[in-house]
Amino acid sequence: MTAALRLDGRRALVTGGASGIGAATAALLRDRGAAVVTADLRGGDIIADVRDAHSVADALLAAGGRLDGPPDLVVTAAGIYRIAPAVAITAAEWDEVLEINLRGTFLTAREAARAMATAGTGGAIVTIASTAALQPDAAEPTAHYNASKAGVIALTTQLAVELAPHRIRVNTVCPGVIDTPMLRLMDDPEAGERFLREGVPLQRLGAAAEVAEAIAFLASDAAAYVTGVALPVDGGLSL
Repeated sequence: MTAALRLDGRRALVTGGASGIGAATAALLRDRGAAVVTADLRGGDIIADVRDAHSVADALLAAGGRLDGPPDLVVTAAGIYRIAPAVAITAAEWDEVLEINLRGTFLTAREAARAMATAGTGGAIVTIASTAALQPDAAEPTAHYNASKAGVIALTTQLAVELAPHRIRVNTVCPGVIDTPMLRLMDDPEAGERFLREGVPLQRLGAAAEVAEAIAFLASDAAAYVTGVALPVDGGLSL
């Protein structure tokens, strides 16, 4: 491994770090040398509700205390996935998905950016979008989820240009069908295997650890000249 991929001395906060992509990312960042704190509504090192501005601010402060300094690497992995036809989605269901996936990403990134800018040391923020932001799916309708993740991409690119003068890079990954607790594709194994065979060029599910590898790259000095990127990690699904 090249030195640029190492994260020695970095202080990382991962929201949604109790399971799935967040947990895999936290483990990999630690393996690469970073000091890591996870925040999650159900578990993690810090209990935090990313929908609540005060809870997010408290989480950043608590993480700074545990890490002996404000995080200079933040991954916003907290999120939920819901399936429903657009005409059946209630206003409350819409709000729940947007509040966690988009508002939560904004609040976390905002607080992280404030802390990094105040510290003056720069840093990296990696958000989690989805290939659902890039293309629709009639078979598994998720209008609220798609909209939230498209918003994450737009938010990420805007933050990238605003925070660049502070030497803060902001990128996002767009996972495809990843084997995590949120995955619903394989509820019908036969239909799921057919989808992988016909719809995913690499013809398999992705692993949370594979998404974590992309996140760790974007957070590292190996990606020092990369900001505002939406990187698909999807086995070719978005093609």
